[in-house]
Amino acid sequence: MTIDNKGIANEKKGGDFPPFATKQALLEGLFYFVSMFHVYVLYSENFQNIYIGMTSNLEERFKSHNELGTKGWTIQFRPWQIVYTEQFAEKKDALIREKQLKGAKGREFIWQLIQSR
Repeated sequence: MTIDNKGIANEKKGGDFPPFATKQALLEGLFYFVSMFHVYVLYSENFQNIYIGMTSNLEERFKSHNELGTKGWTIQFRPWQIVYTEQFAEKKDALIREKQLKGAKGREFIWQLIQSR
């Protein structure tokens, strides 16, 4: 329903269906499922080193570790390979898991995983 410039309410005929608010909710829902957060572990076989990180775009982040950029800790240990990933819908959950993996027990888990490959 719309109100014209004379203050008269009119039923809206035609136009978009569903209404904008519903479209917005659909877009937000789609964004929610598309934007997952990844906790990942990289392994440099040449240097026997691991790197643990979190991102919302794993493909681009992996490129930045292996191909792009000229500075940062990971460039000195190239090439990297992805040896482990986990996905989370919420960023806070991904950050918690990243912190767990960076701890002593998490690193032990990662090294066991690498050795069992």
